[in-house]
Amino acid sequence: MCYFLYGAVNDGINADDYKKTIKNTGFHFSFGNITSVNECVASCGNNYRITHNHCDCDTAIGQKHTNKKELEELKDLLLNLQSVRGIKHVLISKNWWEETNNKQETVHIQDIDVLHFLANIEDNCLYKIELYKKYY
Repeated sequence: MCYFLYGAVNDGINADDYKKTIKNTGFHFSFGNITSVNECVASCGNNYRITHNHCDCDTAIGQKHTNKKELEELKDLLLNLQSVRGIKHVLISKNWWEETNNKQETVHIQDIDVLHFLANIEDNCLYKIELYKKYY
């Protein structure tokens, strides 16, 4: 069948900030949590799809190549989302049709090379990318 990208941002963020941030990008994240995203994946639903594509088989996400425009766009979006008031995290997964997430990983955006991370996302893993400002 096909690959699909799913995801969400945490509830309680400033909706106006969010709308301005995602404007003119090819990605959108609904408001939700781990349970709601995993339930959507399991039911092959559309509520938490992060693209408007028919499918995401041609996505650069998880394809091991960091020099793709799509990855740059998603990287820039993730970095820009950090300025949205109330943002804590973004959830993202790449799933083959009718396959569920069989594991979950949490990373902080300041601890990863974002392009490398996005290029190496594994199938059927729900990633929680924490976006809050870390204080050392």
